[in-house]
Amino acid sequence: MTDLKKNVPELRFPEFEGEWDGRYLNEILEVKSGKDYKHLEKGDYPVYGTGGYMLSVSDFLYEGEAIGIGRKGTINKPYLLKGPFWTVDTLFYCVPKKENDVHFILNLFKTINWKIYDESTGVPSLSKLSINKIYKRVPENKEQQKIGDFFSKLDRQIELEEQKLALLEEQKKGYMQKIFSQELRFKDDNGNDYPEWEIKQLKDIADFQNGKAHETFVSSKGKYVLVNSKFISTDAQVKKYVSEQLTPLNKGDVTLVMSDVPNGRALAKCFLVDEDNKYSLNQRIGRIYNIIGNSRFLYIVLNRNKQLLKYDNGVGQTNLKKSEITDVFINCPIKEEQQKIGDFFNKLDQLIEKQSRKVDLLKQRKNGLLQKMFV
Repeated sequence: MTDLKKNVPELRFPEFEGEWDGRYLNEILEVKSGKDYKHLEKGDYPVYGTGGYMLSVSDFLYEGEAIGIGRKGTINKPYLLKGPFWTVDTLFYCVPKKENDVHFILNLFKTINWKIYDESTGVPSLSKLSINKIYKRVPENKEQQKIGDFFSKLDRQIELEEQKLALLEEQKKGYMQKIFSQELRFKDDNGNDYPEWEIKQLKDIADFQNGKAHETFVSSKGKYVLVNSKFISTDAQVKKYVSEQLTPLNKGDVTLVMSDVPNGRALAKCFLVDEDNKYSLNQRIGRIYNIIGNSRFLYIVLNRNKQLLKYDNGVGQTNLKKSEITDVFINCPIKEEQQKIGDFFNKLDQLIEKQSRKVDLLKQRKNGLLQKMFV
């Protein structure tokens, strides 16, 4: 590979040619510091920190567009700041110098591994000096603008698809509230009302079993997926495999996380088993099986059930007992209505999953383009 090829991006708009010039970041931008805002009154100007928008105040530090990058804490998530704005003292705002495009620099920032510039042994920290000394290759202004506009449009597309996903998730919450409060009811095939729901305990409609320890059987070559807390809490994205199926699970079983840290988000989270002879149940995960009724309906009702979450006192680790789980009260419609409720939410979940994949694919595409369109 020639030096010329090394100094140009792999993927480039056809109207541009020639090498990109090497520049230290302080040649193309100025790093400015945020300030304390507590002396200000409430107002119309947004205050930003490393996590994004915080509140609005009566004054601003800068009225144009800039790039926010954490000085302390979260240092690897640059984002666009639209002026006028104020930033706190843990967030730098970087202002492009003349003939440099803010949207290009934003995406240039996203190609930088900021963690290697961390100057602390504790809370991650960046300094102005470390930012200024970063050396990158950049094109002339017109090519910067073209690249910046391209990624701005892609970001807008991602934002719109994320909004569609959020709307679907909100719709699901709304349907959950209306259906389980019985404000919204399904009809039978003849258009008639189903019978009234009956309150039952879980032990009256299903059996319960604890899982077993599998540590000695964990293997990357294992045949079975281990259903543990991490697997359930990540919606089956993080998997471990085991060579032995100590506690087999069957299609239609509901599994439930029994232990979690204070105020954790895994306690009582459920997984609906979708296939026979594929999974094995780990210790401190409960199996609900031999279900009288519809498994998906029961999964929806039990998932993060408030009757189980109340055992989390916010101080020590929560360890649910078998009796605490099997004593849960469930408002049960007849099986046919359970089936309709389960099918309805299954279709809605499929729409949400499809939209989520669309968002993920767009983000993957963007990451791939960032690698190819920058040097």
